[in-house]
Amino acid sequence: MSTDLHTLSGAFAIDALTAEEAEQFRTHLEGCAACREEVRELREAAARMGEVEAVAPPAALKARVLAAADRTAQQPPKVVRLEEREDSGRRRWAPRLAAAAAAAVVVVGGAIGIGQIAGDDGTTLQAGVVRVFEAEDARTAEVDTSQGVVRVATSPGRGEMAVDTSGLRPLDEEHVYQVWSIADGTPSSVVVLPDPDRGASMEMPAAGTQVAITVEPAGGSEQPTTEPIVAVDPGEV
Repeated sequence: MSTDLHTLSGAFAIDALTAEEAEQFRTHLEGCAACREEVRELREAAARMGEVEAVAPPAALKARVLAAADRTAQQPPKVVRLEEREDSGRRRWAPRLAAAAAAAVVVVGGAIGIGQIAGDDGTTLQAGVVRVFEAEDARTAEVDTSQGVVRVATSPGRGEMAVDTSGLRPLDEEHVYQVWSIADGTPSSVVVLPDPDRGASMEMPAAGTQVAITVEPAGGSEQPTTEPIVAVDPGEV
């Protein structure tokens, strides 16, 4: 095997080597403190990723992903020349951690990879938003606003609410959408939405609390500075 053994620590950490490679790398580890440290750190990183709570993908996910892939033009692969590696294990650690992390994502599957899901219209919603809209007990509503359409979903069983803001018009770089909860006339910021295509999910607000969206200066505001473009009572969805 002509491969530089120092480059195999990431694959070894996640058991991705052949039996022959693994045996040779174990022998190499006995005399290489830098690689032993890298393997230890990479295994810790992979273990932390594996501890993430797995989320079962929605039944329609496969069809939606395949449809989105069919609509997306494929780019040619990028070829990158690797510079000569120095003997220092620290210089090799970062790129190998990235490679091991990518492999670990494949291993843990839905635990992390469901973070963003392409919608039927090509938008990219946060996983939490998708889960609420596709919950078995989901109740949904669609509201026309001065900035476009907002979709709202509540799931009593999950105790969550979500807003799909991908139908809102994009704002300029100096403004963002901001979501508020308003209880007894007092607004509290829920989330700032620099990218409305992602939407937002939250715990189900208490009875009588309204959820509103305003247009605010970039970075968000401590209190609303404009009239809401939409305000809904989750209990009435």
